Amino acid sequence: MAIPMTVETGMISGVPGEIAFHGPTRVRTAVIDSADNKNNVFGRAYTLKDGEPEAGVYVQAGGAGHFAGIMISPKAYNLDKELNGTQGEFLDMGEVYVRLESEGAKIGDKVYFVPATGELTTEEEGNTLVPNCIVERNTPSAEQPTLAVIRLTN
Repeated sequence: MAIPMTVETGMISGVPGEIAFHGPTRVRTAVIDSADNKNNVFGRAYTLKDGEPEAGVYVQAGGAGHFAGIMISPKAYNLDKELNGTQGEFLDMGEVYVRLESEGAKIGDKVYFVPATGELTTEEEGNTLVPNCIVERNTPSAEQPTLAVIRLTN
């Protein structure tokens, strides 16, 4: 095998769902139980399925319940299988790479999620605020034009 002579310059940083920087983090574990398995995507917002923080063991992508966190650690899962019924990790404090559905995000913008899917955006209208969450860094590339780092301080 030859030594590579070129460097990939397309993706400048990050994979959605990966923790961005070492620092204080808090993660909750719960069983994924979304209405549509297609919405079980790393780097999206999840809420407690029953809506009550004390009783919540099940989470869903999006939803109207209590905010559970951003699904993280994509390298820890077999992505060939359905994620419903598996245990996941949901970040509610720390910095994580995500894909925003809205372009033109600025550092310091508040982050919202689409209740039907859990997709993240900086657009307020019709969406739910992610508590104590802002865009920390915006590092788009040609492959991921809406890649950003968000900071949660719950």
